[in-house]
Amino acid sequence: MKNVWIALCLLWLVIACLPEKIGKKDPEPDLAGTYQITNFVNDGVTLIPRSGVSGRVNVTKDSDNQLAISFSITNNGQTSNVDGGIVSISKSSGSSYDIVESGTRIGSIDGTNFSLSYSDINSSFSISAKK
Repeated sequence: MKNVWIALCLLWLVIACLPEKIGKKDPEPDLAGTYQITNFVNDGVTLIPRSGVSGRVNVTKDSDNQLAISFSITNNGQTSNVDGGIVSISKSSGSSYDIVESGTRIGSIDGTNFSLSYSDINSSFSISAKK
């Protein structure tokens, strides 16, 4: 009986010393928020960074796998708002998510960084932003 108590005490000691992270997932990043545009290229023309031009990306989490995206660009005091619509997201690696439109990866988001890149026959653009 004495050996059983010693074994139980040793088991309790080992369990008490285990890291608390075992079996726990890291919290999901907060993807929603406002990201400041650091780079915006449209059809080969760099719009940001450029003197007098700034921009923001507003992201709201529509559901666990969808984001609503809108853009606001200010050029010499005049602000233009563009609704980017609803896009799907899927877990990538670590805390990063892929932004997917019609089954094609068009960007990524991780709660700190946002990137979007699109091109077709008629036009192309790429946006990078930070929270």
